[in-house]
Amino acid sequence: MTWHYDDLPPEEQTYLDQRFTAHGLDPELAYDYLIPDVVKAQGPDAIEAFMRQKDISHIYPQSDYPELADQLNNVFLEDPDLNAARGDRLATPDEVWAAHQDNLADAWELFG
Repeated sequence: MTWHYDDLPPEEQTYLDQRFTAHGLDPELAYDYLIPDVVKAQGPDAIEAFMRQKDISHIYPQSDYPELADQLNNVFLEDPDLNAARGDRLATPDEVWAAHQDNLADAWELFG
C-alpha cells in the first residue's frame, strides 16, 4: 500500500507541511511529486525518516531566482552535503538525475 498524503497521521502531515511550505510549496503536491513511491509504501515513520535526511534543493538557486523558489519543477530532494557544496550555483541536469537515483538507492537501502 502506498500512503497518500491525506492518509498520513497529523504529526507527519505537520512535519511535511513545515518542510514544504518553508519553500512556498504545496505540501500535498510536493509529497506526491518528490517522495519516491518505495518510501511512501513503507508508511509514515519511514516517510519522515527519509525526509529528515534530505534537503529540498533548487535547480535555480533561490538567491538568484527568487521568483522560482516555490515552483515544484525547480526543486528536488538531495543529500544536505551535496546541496551545501553546490551553494548558489545552478544544479546541472546530471546533478538532479544523480540526486533522484540516490534517493531511490537510499530508499531501497533503508526500507527495501
